[in-house]
Amino acid sequence: MIRSRVLLTIAALAVTAGLAGCGDEGSKTPAKISAPSTAGPSASASLTPERMETIFLDTTAAHLCSVQSRVYTDPAAMADAYASKPLYTGLADAQVEQYQQRVIADPAFAERLTAQIQATCGTTTG
Repeated sequence: MIRSRVLLTIAALAVTAGLAGCGDEGSKTPAKISAPSTAGPSASASLTPERMETIFLDTTAAHLCSVQSRVYTDPAAMADAYASKPLYTGLADAQVEQYQQRVIADPAFAERLTAQIQATCGTTTG
């Protein structure tokens, strides 16, 4: 569906904006969605590049699906929720920024994120 692909693209771009504020309306508590990880936050140096990509893709997909599953009466609250940055367990902020830029610049990586969102949210396009 074109609508789904457009919403996924907008959501991915909103995440890359790095704006703060997710949670209940009026709350400025950041989202605390993270991918399961056996490594601690300081262990990102020991993670393989593939595992770091998986953490980024899984966490981003879980975050966007969580936002998508809520009903928002205020469009600004919905925009803030999409734009909020989840907790990427095991990744440094600089690594997250690099992956966010890849979503914009690398069509293949963006497609992987789209596929992960579809798998996580349980939706398909076509």
